[in-house]
Amino acid sequence: MLAIFPVVGGSPRSACDAALRAVAAARVGMSHLDDARRQEGLPPLPFGAALHLGEMLWGNIGAADRLDFTAIGPAVNLVSRLEGLCRPLDKAVLVSGTFAAETAVSLIPLGTHALRGIASPCAVFTVAES
Repeated sequence: MLAIFPVVGGSPRSACDAALRAVAAARVGMSHLDDARRQEGLPPLPFGAALHLGEMLWGNIGAADRLDFTAIGPAVNLVSRLEGLCRPLDKAVLVSGTFAAETAVSLIPLGTHALRGIASPCAVFTVAES
């Protein structure tokens, strides 16, 4: 799933903070769902979220007989690759350095990582476990 938090008014801070709140709420929801699954003898569901800040295009893309609402651009590619690091880094939430620079929330640095198909390595952060 891709969620988009548009930057309004020039400063991305409010969009970044809204995205962090949304991820925190999703984690709480997943925790409740996993508790219910455990009571039924089912394993927890994997959860990984990545946050990045960048320009992208969104809208209906395709032909008249097959339109898909989607988002495209380098920022979409980067956040997709970043989400792919959740499992190897054993973190539920990863944040790009670009995003981290725009929020006042304290984040934990995880170093710089190469992302497949992305020219420059990406500084990666995570949120504190609650």
